[in-house]
Amino acid sequence: MATDAATSTQGLVQKVADGTAATEEIPVEISFEIIRLFSEGLYQSPHKAIEELVSNGFDAGALRVHIITPRSVADDPNGVDSLWVIDDGCGMDAEGFARLWRVAESTKATGETVRGRAPIGQFGIGKLAAYVLAQQLTHISKRDGRFYYASMDFKRVEGKKQNDRNASPVGVELHVVDESTARHLLAELEKRSPEAWGMLFGDNAAPTWTAAALSDFKELYEKFKPGVLGWVLRTGLPLQSDFRIFLNGEELKSAKENATLLHEAPVGTVADEVAARLELEVTDTGLKIAGLSGEITGTAKLYEKPLQAGKSMQYGRSNGFFIRVRGRVINLEDELFGLEALNHAAWSRFALDIEVDGLREHLLSSREGVRDSQVLDVLRDYLRSKFNEARKAFNAENKTKLIGMDLEQLLYGASPSVLGDPLMSAVRQAISQEQQPSHYISAPTHYPDEERAAWFEEFALGVMRQPVLDVQVHKMGPYDRLAEYETQTRVLHINEEHPFVAKMLAHSKNQTPVTLFATSEILTDAFLREGGIPPEVTAEVFSLRDRALRQIAGDYGPDAAEVLRHLSIADQDKDALEKAVGQAFIVLGFEYERRGGNKGGADGILDARLGKSEIKLEDFRIVYDAKTTAGSSISVDKVHFDALWDFKNMESANYGFIIGKRFAGQDDDDSAVNRRASQGREDRPMTVMLTKHLRRLVELHYRFGVTLTQVRDLFDKALTVKEVGYWLDDLERELSESQPPVPLKKLLKRLEECKGDVLSQPNVRAVRMIDPRLKMYEPERLVAALQAVQTIVGTRWIEVNKTSGDVRMSHTAESIITEVDRRLQDDLGLPAVVDEIPES
Repeated sequence: MATDAATSTQGLVQKVADGTAATEEIPVEISFEIIRLFSEGLYQSPHKAIEELVSNGFDAGALRVHIITPRSVADDPNGVDSLWVIDDGCGMDAEGFARLWRVAESTKATGETVRGRAPIGQFGIGKLAAYVLAQQLTHISKRDGRFYYASMDFKRVEGKKQNDRNASPVGVELHVVDESTARHLLAELEKRSPEAWGMLFGDNAAPTWTAAALSDFKELYEKFKPGVLGWVLRTGLPLQSDFRIFLNGEELKSAKENATLLHEAPVGTVADEVAARLELEVTDTGLKIAGLSGEITGTAKLYEKPLQAGKSMQYGRSNGFFIRVRGRVINLEDELFGLEALNHAAWSRFALDIEVDGLREHLLSSREGVRDSQVLDVLRDYLRSKFNEARKAFNAENKTKLIGMDLEQLLYGASPSVLGDPLMSAVRQAISQEQQPSHYISAPTHYPDEERAAWFEEFALGVMRQPVLDVQVHKMGPYDRLAEYETQTRVLHINEEHPFVAKMLAHSKNQTPVTLFATSEILTDAFLREGGIPPEVTAEVFSLRDRALRQIAGDYGPDAAEVLRHLSIADQDKDALEKAVGQAFIVLGFEYERRGGNKGGADGILDARLGKSEIKLEDFRIVYDAKTTAGSSISVDKVHFDALWDFKNMESANYGFIIGKRFAGQDDDDSAVNRRASQGREDRPMTVMLTKHLRRLVELHYRFGVTLTQVRDLFDKALTVKEVGYWLDDLERELSESQPPVPLKKLLKRLEECKGDVLSQPNVRAVRMIDPRLKMYEPERLVAALQAVQTIVGTRWIEVNKTSGDVRMSHTAESIITEVDRRLQDDLGLPAVVDEIPES
């Protein structure tokens, strides 16, 4: 097409040459390298290049813009058609053409308006965008009753070097022509677009106008698609009532006009709750952000159906943020405007069209991005909050669809006594300071006796009216319970990260099955408590049940090699480190609840279930904060002792620790981090440890079996990095010298012998009583050693109940030992299981 188009262009130029001589020559002071770098660097899309010509029409105050694209090869076999962009703006005279070709210089930045409209353009480089599509850019314009013509042949610039003082500037000839010549130049439009022709000539012609033609097309033009151009123009330029765009005679309309709205909220005004919460200044019609000049206006909308569906997806997006500066969208390719990924279900239905003219001062030269700044962070916070407002509306509007009619019956139609009576009985026991907390039912235990009684009376009245006020399915951590009934709000929380729940949700049309299942779990817990089953028994039952549910869902707990590998590579990824620490403590026998780095709080909660001794409950709880850095060490200002201490108290934890790969000054006793850690001997004890310390502790557990009691001793005695290292040295010495390694082969073989007893489960305490060698070790040490075996080979080989000592072996003792040796040596690089020491 390029050759034929070139012929067409030459014919157009010849028409002018035959009609009149050039009145003046406009010098274009620019090199070929600059044209290429600007155009090809900034405008890699053919559609964006054409949009620049349309933007010129908007800047000229046009009410109408017509784009006429070349016909197909079948209709135009000789390729003589040009691509036209015609507007009824203010037109150009000789001075206007001179301004047009002052490259990288724009009068648009001076603040002047055309027909009351502030311009979109700012940098004076838009005309160079045409170079990516064509070699020839021609303008014909009418102003003050006169017709002007000029054509730029970009091939004339090829070879021109920047700063070449001997080279003359390229001249663009400007012609003043009569109307008949202008009609002759534009003759192809009379048949191709009668509407555009009528805007140029005739009784209803516009008094001023400009027609721009691209011809002699380049290779990039092969990527041009009228449909994509239509989408770019519909979303990228203001389709307001005083500016209409026509593509090949068809007026462009927004694809969202007929969609069903679920939620609509203004940007600013007294009705903007988000602005009020963020303490932003609101006006009668919008809002203001300090550092951004002018008012910010717009509307957030949420639609019933996803905007990302349907055939229109091939042309681009209809959802997300549309940030406009003087009417033009500046983030077409960045729907999130630099924010993190947002909830997909609501995001696919959400559109926020917002006018932020004050961003003009922050634009990059491509006008399709902004410079990062503090004021931009404030704007992004507002945008994120505005989306979250719509997301809440989406969740509320679709509640019935999500939960189904069966759950509706649960919430509003179930007999209060069926649910209420067992819940009241369970809660009455749970709020007693002397009772172990219920597994699924949380109740306040911090109230004094009088306040506790008053609270329970209020709860009882509410629960008999409506036991469950709401059901919320959300993330609670992959290692947390599958559900929780929160008595203070009467909300049933369901953990979508629990493997069993996740599997149910993946295979269900809505949330009804998982909600009914969670409700039955809550009631089972309540009935067991109401029936007088001891709390420690119910806790053990639900712990075993949770483990079974996880295995049914295909989750067999953290793999040994995976845990050590994560601890080695997670130092620069906070999420990975949080998870790796939690998995490591699961291996050590703790229960882990991930909190995901709450601001000012902990990254995780670790619970050690030791049960009740003769005098007290021996369980203990730990909170931790994982620190990462891309540098060589973590500075003390990143270590928030007081915040973690407050969270420790909030969670009724016994200990707290901060963990990272290395802390600044950790080897210097007088460093800030060590001074603060050492203060814990008198006030607010908090341990500082390294990831390599935790890895070493896990390795010791694999080799010897570290007990929960021994882990508690670590946090009782060690506060600084050095002290943790010394404590681990002492522990390894004690395990390897003071106490002989647990004879795993003998222990497993004794347990295997007990598998023949169909009336009882193999039990660590039972085999210990019948074997003199095993009596040398405390039961807790033997259980810990078997738990280490379990974490190495997995529960498909062996499963140990840490409380009762019951053991389920799915393979022979010899097979288990062989697999342990293989995993230790091949996967973990640790010594094999030590053979039994000779009988003394």
